[in-house]
Amino acid sequence: MRSAAAIVLGCALALAAGAARAAVLPDLVVAPAWLLAHRDEVQVLDARPAAAYAAGHLPHAASLPEGRLRAEADPARLPGLARLRALLEGAGVRAGRPVVVYDDGSLKDAARVFWVLELLGHPEVAVLSGGTAAWLAAGGPLERGAARPERGRFVPALRAARIATRVDVRLAVNDPSSLIVDARPPAAYEGRISSGPRAGHVPGAVNVPYRAHLDAEGRLLDRAGLRRLYGHRLRGVRRVYVYCDRGRESAVAYLALRLLGVDAAVYHGGWGDWSRAPGLPVATGPESGQ
Repeated sequence: MRSAAAIVLGCALALAAGAARAAVLPDLVVAPAWLLAHRDEVQVLDARPAAAYAAGHLPHAASLPEGRLRAEADPARLPGLARLRALLEGAGVRAGRPVVVYDDGSLKDAARVFWVLELLGHPEVAVLSGGTAAWLAAGGPLERGAARPERGRFVPALRAARIATRVDVRLAVNDPSSLIVDARPPAAYEGRISSGPRAGHVPGAVNVPYRAHLDAEGRLLDRAGLRRLYGHRLRGVRRVYVYCDRGRESAVAYLALRLLGVDAAVYHGGWGDWSRAPGLPVATGPESGQ
């Protein structure tokens, strides 16, 4: 019969071996070379539309199209927690296994799935830099056919600080310690075009368009570039609220701010929610001082 000490030691070794099989994410954005070396140690999620996934995807990646993480009644909003949990568990997501999300390289789909996972309390999530194009350029293979991951177990633990409501943003308008970032194109910010009932932007919001976060190759700027982009805007700021139309551009801004260590939240509902409220003020024209 094995001694109690031997049993304890055996359990400890088994736990250590299990832990060794789970990679430690080096950052919130990982390079293709890193994923090539650790792809069996993480859960890989393909955030692209189902048709793109079917045409070719990273080995063993589970399909979780960003568009499925939307409420049917209002595509700018999330579905209920039960629906989100079912989708994530169906894609093999579990709390004890790191997740790497990718898309075609635009970052919009991957960043929004990244935000949803952080919002729901997943402790280790990263985005693949450059998406499928960078993966192929690094020598990574693609495969066809749907991956069938073992069903995950993930109990959402909502991080309220990662999501903002209309009330939060309204209070932030006159709060000097808060910054509101509009990630839409300048034409939408200035009120020359609009997807909502009214045109313009939240008063006091600064315009940092989605594309300003990308380098010449379409990849997210490094930290030095992001610091230059936001620069003086973050001085004295303790909290940042980001918004756009449907949550994709604002998710890229959210990811960028998280890389800078900033306390950021995505305004749930975005410009459509704000512009539908008749009592809320709307500003038009270019950013003050521009």
